[in-house]
Amino acid sequence: MRKEVKQVAPGYLELMAYSDPAAESVGTRVRRARKRAGITQNELARRVGRAQSWVSATENDSLPLDSIALVNVLARALRMHPNELTARPYRGDNPSQDRGHSAIPEIRRQLERYDLAPEWAGAVRPFPELRAATERLMWLRRETRYAELADETPALIAELQAATHLSPGSDQSEAFDLLSIAYRAADTVAYNLGYADLSVIATNRIRWAGERAGDVYHETLFAYLRSRNLWASTSWNDALAVLDTACTNIEDEYTAGHPEALALWGGLQLRAAITAARKNDADEAWSRHGLAAEAVTRLGSRQRTNYYELSANQPNIDIHGVAIAVELGDGPQAVRRAQAMHLPKDLQASRAGYHHLDHARGLLWCGKRDDALAALERAEKIAPMLIRNHPMAQQAIRTLLDLERYSYRERIRRLGTRMHIL
Repeated sequence: MRKEVKQVAPGYLELMAYSDPAAESVGTRVRRARKRAGITQNELARRVGRAQSWVSATENDSLPLDSIALVNVLARALRMHPNELTARPYRGDNPSQDRGHSAIPEIRRQLERYDLAPEWAGAVRPFPELRAATERLMWLRRETRYAELADETPALIAELQAATHLSPGSDQSEAFDLLSIAYRAADTVAYNLGYADLSVIATNRIRWAGERAGDVYHETLFAYLRSRNLWASTSWNDALAVLDTACTNIEDEYTAGHPEALALWGGLQLRAAITAARKNDADEAWSRHGLAAEAVTRLGSRQRTNYYELSANQPNIDIHGVAIAVELGDGPQAVRRAQAMHLPKDLQASRAGYHHLDHARGLLWCGKRDDALAALERAEKIAPMLIRNHPMAQQAIRTLLDLERYSYRERIRRLGTRMHIL
């Protein structure tokens, strides 16, 4: 018996797709953006340095956009933000699934009123309690518990803003120091859930509070965060310039072996390595990776102190080795490096989640689909909100669904459902 097909008005499906970009395929979004820009496939191909056949295959979803750098390059050529191509942020369908995202308006409001009179009505807690509260935010951040982080951050920002107004002298400096940490939590939520403009605002608030706290390294941390926001526009050289200037500014302290400077130098070089890899400059990327490793070696046993939350330690150096290989599109090297690693049991969830995602992408490029799915499952189990909101995780799962095998059919479908892809 033939199933009755319900008739719909002409253009209805197209209207639904336009009203819900997340329901479109990536290729459809590329095609729609190209037509909106009024350019041909040949012109788009010229802008991104590819053949017209590549653009055609991308628009037909025959080729996946499985590289952040490629998404960024294509978005710039189409005069749009990368998040528009990947349909970020990925909102949930019910209050439970939408936690984190639903807190964004209040986070934004608190960031926008940073220099206004406080609105905190109650008594401000003593500094030991405020310090404990900010330490909890950083723990939630490391564990990628972004829903709780988003829920708790706005109120603590408001209370700390009140503390900066009520505290005298050195106490005011401590209040601003804690406020900069709370702004860092806001930045983490905004960046990882896909609110790029809010991340830029939060980054500037971290700089503002750090300056008032008297932190001598606040400009260095700002450079570290700012460079990441330059990636979206493929401003690779600008990002490297920002990072190099920051390194120059702390070179004396780095040479003298100050632990904070060593950690910051290592973080700056790792960020430069990823930047160079996205620029497709392998020599530069591995050279920067080596400089970061040297800084971590000089830290020695002080690696156990997580200066500025930068994870300046050997496991993070190894994790970035896999990430660099992935950014360079070298799947076999990414897999070799990942297989040679021994991750510590106490590795923070954010680092582990990113690592298993990178490993999965390398495995997928090597044709090892079952292993790739297993790595994705590990990543999602360790850092669910990080993975569910990451565009490359979404793309990897779509690729596995397209190449579906009987051996992993039910597992990939369950994962796809949790990721709101199915």
